[in-house]
Amino acid sequence: MSPPPTPLSETLVDAPRHTDRPSINLKLSSSISNIVTATVVDAAGQSLYSISSNSKRTTLLSCENSAEVATVNWDRSNPRMVFRGKKMKCKEWLPLAGLDTESRILTHGDAQFTWMQRSTSGYLIPANKPGLAVAKWRTKWRTDELHLEIFKEAPVEAGLLEAIVLSVVLLRSGRSLGDSFEATTSTNQRFFPDSYMMGTH
Repeated sequence: MSPPPTPLSETLVDAPRHTDRPSINLKLSSSISNIVTATVVDAAGQSLYSISSNSKRTTLLSCENSAEVATVNWDRSNPRMVFRGKKMKCKEWLPLAGLDTESRILTHGDAQFTWMQRSTSGYLIPANKPGLAVAKWRTKWRTDELHLEIFKEAPVEAGLLEAIVLSVVLLRSGRSLGDSFEATTSTNQRFFPDSYMMGTH
């Protein structure tokens, strides 16, 4: 039986850090340059997921019971993945939002979101409320640690936490997902202006 849905909140993308809306704070323990081999820990330092990789495969495991959450096979031009028992192409699970953008669409159950990326941060925007974020990641200056914050008010389906973690790993892996853009920051990356990220567009 699937666990009950994890409630998430929506907050302004550029809300002050001192906001007291409840959120889940996670950290990927390795540097951003090696995100496909890392441990995901919570604010208390407890390990939630482990990410291990070789040249052909990345595996995401739950540290609670060592269950396999997802695998990604990189050994082809269109990488394949298995997530929650379902097989698919990476570019179909996390497709580009358009032909001229680095943003990607994440669909989970009946909800659809868009990952908008900057060079050192990313924002997960729900389709029904553009300009708001239900999650965000950022890299820590000097250390390049990746911090992931997920807000907890809006109810969503079980498995969204794993989907968010997996999507961040794919986005920051530095490897192609098999479509027209690399799943990483590049010198030619197109970023959304600050006015859009603040919901003032």
